[in-house]
Amino acid sequence: MEKLGQIDFTEYLRKQYEALICDLLGAGLAEPGYRIADVAVTSGLWPERMHRPIKLHPTDRRCAFFDPAEFWFVDYLESHWAVIREELDRIEDPAAAGFSTAGLDGSSVRGGQWRQLMLWDRGRRFDRACDIVPVTAEVVSAIPDVTDFGTGFVMLSWLQPGAWIAPHCGPTNAKARTHFCVRADPDATMRVGTETRGWQDGRSFVFDDSFEHEVRHHGSTPRVVLIVDAANPYLRDPDGVRAREQGTWTDEIETFMSSMRLSRISRSGTEVTAMFDPATEEFVRSYLDTRDLAGVEYRQGALTVHTAAAGPAVQAG
Repeated sequence: MEKLGQIDFTEYLRKQYEALICDLLGAGLAEPGYRIADVAVTSGLWPERMHRPIKLHPTDRRCAFFDPAEFWFVDYLESHWAVIREELDRIEDPAAAGFSTAGLDGSSVRGGQWRQLMLWDRGRRFDRACDIVPVTAEVVSAIPDVTDFGTGFVMLSWLQPGAWIAPHCGPTNAKARTHFCVRADPDATMRVGTETRGWQDGRSFVFDDSFEHEVRHHGSTPRVVLIVDAANPYLRDPDGVRAREQGTWTDEIETFMSSMRLSRISRSGTEVTAMFDPATEEFVRSYLDTRDLAGVEYRQGALTVHTAAAGPAVQAG
């Protein structure tokens, strides 16, 4: 693959195309979105319009849904559905329990509320999260396929009625994603590729989330699934892919800081303090200076403006 400095040029192009396609699909502009996807396919970036990972690894087979029988832990999880459901039923408010807002960048969450609780990621166990759902964590801890490093990942996904996760593709085809349904709603559905399925209590389906997928919740009760990622069984070089996908703890933090344009973050209790990187800080300072502003606060749709002349704050809805 061509390199642009330290950036893989093919992956760079895929990322730019995918961002534009997702923006169009999320705005309801399917025709121009898929027209652009077809251009990318014709250019050799992807094999088909519905399969658009940034990291595209060679596989012996490409499919939107896998056969759950290929993954031993599916039966194991389903056999523990009752105890996991009992634990999750005790949570009335996921935000108060410690679930965080998903889709902060707005690239996929276009309506309603989606909260998540990450339990493991590439071999790292998050103790604070696991302490919130100790029964679920104990069950999952017996599945090295998803708690081990590499492609392994475990998360509880809590979707409220009215939510829409717009069409998007996961960043890599290295993994097979299992949705083990803890709590279903008959009017919540998921489309992967061209096939739409609903969830059933205590049952699972497994899919390649680098295929385009979206979720619509038109029901009245929360839909809760346990998401576990294992390796794509059709990878031609699973060991090599696993090593490349692993990354390091510092790599991940550096990527987060860079993508959010931050130079420093810290927390004390529930209070979070953040500082921009130098370029963003200079841009913000210039914005304030040219508009004679001392400060601006924007919370829950309410705008409060403080002028540099230290006059009274101006509020707008």
